[in-house]
Amino acid sequence: MAGESTWYRELVLCILTANSSFFSAFYALQNLGELIFTGTEDQISEALKRSGYRFPNLKAKYIVRSRSYYGRLKNEIGKVAEKDQFEARERIMEIDGIGMKEASHFLRNVGYLDLAIIDRHVLKFFSVFFSEMKMSSKRDYLEIEAIIKAIAASFGTKPGILDVYLWYLKTGKIAK
Repeated sequence: MAGESTWYRELVLCILTANSSFFSAFYALQNLGELIFTGTEDQISEALKRSGYRFPNLKAKYIVRSRSYYGRLKNEIGKVAEKDQFEARERIMEIDGIGMKEASHFLRNVGYLDLAIIDRHVLKFFSVFFSEMKMSSKRDYLEIEAIIKAIAASFGTKPGILDVYLWYLKTGKIAK
């Protein structure tokens, strides 16, 4: 199983993915390298700018603040997730720059598959079946997630697996 540094890299990827494309965030993370662990806010911001990344100053601030979770993610969040992935998601959402979608994304990337990652690709896919799908609140997210969970269960799979498949259908690419 992955170690704490991998879990932290996944957290930073999710911070970078919020309000940005996955591929832009992944490219930026690769360019940041070890700066996520040791760089100053200014160094991280400059590296993000060189990567062509959106919101470099804000995301640099979030990355530096998130370091207080490094060393505790796998032990604390992992233990909670083993018992209750919904509670683990709530705890991850306490981190600056992480909302419901990215907290679910983080958990999926570290191996917990019971939550749905609801993004524009998923909403667009389901808009064919449900004309009034909008997501403007936590309640909306949970309602849509319940639908996705039911659909996943009908296929004998988990929401995290269905999400990857829907992403592939809409983008033609496999990504984490």
